[in-house]
Amino acid sequence: MRYDYLDRIRRSVNLSTKRKTSNVLDGSFSSVFRGRSLEFEDLKEYDFGDNVHDIDWKSSSRTGRTLIRRYISEKKHNVLLVGDTGVKMTGHTSSREPKEDVAALMMGTIAYLADRQGADFSFGWAGEKNFILDYFRSGPEHLEQLLTRYGADAGEPGRISFSEALYSILKQTSRRMIIFGVTDIDGLAQIDERLLRALTYRNDFLVVCVDDVSMLENGVYDLGLSRYVPSFLRISRRLREQEKKERAALMEKSRALFTRYRVPMVTVAAADGVTDAAIELFARYRDGFLR
Repeated sequence: MRYDYLDRIRRSVNLSTKRKTSNVLDGSFSSVFRGRSLEFEDLKEYDFGDNVHDIDWKSSSRTGRTLIRRYISEKKHNVLLVGDTGVKMTGHTSSREPKEDVAALMMGTIAYLADRQGADFSFGWAGEKNFILDYFRSGPEHLEQLLTRYGADAGEPGRISFSEALYSILKQTSRRMIIFGVTDIDGLAQIDERLLRALTYRNDFLVVCVDDVSMLENGVYDLGLSRYVPSFLRISRRLREQEKKERAALMEKSRALFTRYRVPMVTVAAADGVTDAAIELFARYRDGFLR
């Protein structure tokens, strides 16, 4: 698999933000600093999503291009993307796309949007024995490196659990952050009230669930048993109803818990739905629509 995600992210984000705002971090989060300084930094050409109030009309008239003034922020957001790992991530979503691919695109898209707003970002994920956390930086080169590293490790076996990775954040850093957890249904089941309380005490926490394929679809491979699901199981209506019921119950339990701690969540199943899901996730938090 190739991990040249950045060009795909740029194209999809630029298309999506023509109809939706990309100013996803402006005044949206209560646990980190708000506002912008008046210290001028430089000029850049206007792009979709930029604030029209920042247009420098004199410079624009001289150059014949629409230019905006950029300022140095007094305080930057620290955005941490925590991706789930392990053999389970080599499985597929309900749209039959690799979960590790959709997860990496989701993390990259969120980081790209955050970078456009001047935030520093980093990726974190579960290693074999500990939690892997890179430095907080900004820029496309940093994002490309993080995507490559996460993509190479995402499907490797013998990883610590998603909940252990989240607990490790609290031990490794004391800075205030906006934390995005990108996991699957199994990872959701690991997030309990104790963990949520610890994560949201000083940080903002948002969740993306990468939707799993049904175990009773045709041609599904059971990663736990290392074999294809037998055909006689797939034709059982009772098993299908039971699986659907259990998934719905788990999702509802997670949503109820997340709502209590003001944690928004979205579900994504395909690469072409990643950008809309990312922007919807920010909008849910900003507007208080947590469910």
